[in-house]
Amino acid sequence: MLPRAVLPTPPFPTQLGRYEVLEPLAEGGMATIYVGRARDQAGVPRLFALKVVKEELLRDQQYVDMFRDEAKILSRLSHPNIVETIEVSLDEGHAFIAMELILGRAVADLSDEYVRRGARMPIDLAAWICARVADALDYAHRITDDDGVRLDLIHRDANPTNILVTYDGRVKLIDFGLAKALRRSAKSSQGIVKGKVPYLSPEQIKERTIDHRSDLYTLGATLWELTTGLRLWKRDTDVATVLAIRDGKVPDPTEIVPGYPEEVWAIVWEALMPQRDDRYADAASMAKDLDAFVGRTSAPEGMELHAATIVEELFPGERARREAWADRLRG
Repeated sequence: MLPRAVLPTPPFPTQLGRYEVLEPLAEGGMATIYVGRARDQAGVPRLFALKVVKEELLRDQQYVDMFRDEAKILSRLSHPNIVETIEVSLDEGHAFIAMELILGRAVADLSDEYVRRGARMPIDLAAWICARVADALDYAHRITDDDGVRLDLIHRDANPTNILVTYDGRVKLIDFGLAKALRRSAKSSQGIVKGKVPYLSPEQIKERTIDHRSDLYTLGATLWELTTGLRLWKRDTDVATVLAIRDGKVPDPTEIVPGYPEEVWAIVWEALMPQRDDRYADAASMAKDLDAFVGRTSAPEGMELHAATIVEELFPGERARREAWADRLRG
């Protein structure tokens, strides 16, 4: 479920293209997300998430280029574990991206709720979620342009806040707004590091050239945190956090969590190698190892139902309330 704090107050756009704007969902530095409604070809009303760039930023060509870059990237992404982009528009004084509306919770919310209850996320569930994210990353890393040239797409922010679990148990990777691609027209300013600091790879904090293995490092940090209920690199200040990443001393989870599986620790260890040449060669290899673990400990075909059940147990009654909210907005 998208955060609802510090939301804009009316007036806000009432119509964007074919979408009727119903209410705000979330506020960010560059864009506001609204829930919109439009009818499909059969005339059935559907709800969408509308990511609308703030009007004042459209006067800055750099932000316009960033929007166009994100739009180009999203228009090429079609994967069951990546949020679906429906339409991109830059006209009539507005720039927006229409996406599928996800009803569910961020993995960060699930982990935080477990910690609040004095528990940890089941390791098989954490491994399965991260395997699905690895599937999504592998797809994104291999995507090509119209000429068949790989875009060398890197997400740069595949952390627990950008991984959603829907109320029916599907895993969705969101927010490719920071993604780096070979043919982006907007360039990062020198000294600007993209991504949340506690999940940056060593090469990111050193401002070196990065590749797809930086995403694997971020996913490795995510897996470590989900399976221990602790923060890996987060410290009191960003400077201290960066120094911790630089030092690279990964605590052994088998010494933290009784019965922690050695094979999961081996996966985490390989993903978190300080030197990227020592990490997994690609996300598919990491997904394969994670799925192998899940297959030995659980029934893989039942993991979506398991995930849906966990979300309901952690946030009882929320699915029904949110589905009622969506039904009301559909009209």
